[in-house]
Amino acid sequence: MILISLLLVLALERALHKQPVWHIESHLANYLSWAQEQQWLNRQTPSLQLVLLIALPVLITYVIAQWLFGGFISFILQSVILFLCLGSESLRTTYRSFLQAAERGDTEACHLFTQQLGHCTQLDIAEDAATQGKSFGQHLLWLNYQHYAAVIIFFTAFGAAGAMAYVTSRECYRLWCETDNEQSRALAKWQHILDYLPVRITAFGLLLVGHFSRAMPVWLTYLTHPTIANEKVLTEVAAKAEDVMLTEAQQADPACEPKVMVTLAKRNIMLLLALIAILTMVGVVN
Repeated sequence: MILISLLLVLALERALHKQPVWHIESHLANYLSWAQEQQWLNRQTPSLQLVLLIALPVLITYVIAQWLFGGFISFILQSVILFLCLGSESLRTTYRSFLQAAERGDTEACHLFTQQLGHCTQLDIAEDAATQGKSFGQHLLWLNYQHYAAVIIFFTAFGAAGAMAYVTSRECYRLWCETDNEQSRALAKWQHILDYLPVRITAFGLLLVGHFSRAMPVWLTYLTHPTIANEKVLTEVAAKAEDVMLTEAQQADPACEPKVMVTLAKRNIMLLLALIAILTMVGVVN
């Protein structure tokens, strides 16, 4: 069922233009705004209350998908929840806009689109026009991981409730990531823990579908350094895993690096699906 849901949802997500109502971000934004209006969520919110606010959507998802319904209805509900959690239309729009700006040679617009992507990340935004493509490609790869690979991994391991847990934590972190207080630091640590293993699984997939011998030493180095930022692990492994050598002319094109990163990420998703199919056949995944 997990594999069928993934294949169905990925096909629909690729073929359809999702309206905001079909994006979990809009619903979670309304939920968090409501919590703030009720004075349940602010910069002085106790950690336990913050945990409960994050856990509430997860518990509701688990009860509805696992307890209230079963069989085919549960399959439909879990697929709908996955469809809500997977992907980002704004990410696609920004990517297309960046490519159009790169084709025009508008490096200032490229820089602005990179800033538009760079929320809640420890990656640097390049100021130099020559490295705009690399900077955008790194941010794009990280957000692609957050909206696709991480959601798929959590859905495979824990079902719809797992996917909901990841995206809820991600959106709560986005709410306060630019502030410096106890809650934001706690959320940053929690998000780092959530991403630790999925990032290394994703990075290992990138080196398998890319240049293995160049990327493997980097992956092994970061495997024993749990405090290193997950963004750095993923992007540095991906940079080494690029299986094409860019010419000087291609390196000067800001759109070349993002295109390579997107291709690499797409191949990695196919590898994840193949691995899930194997685990399904041997009975590890239902």
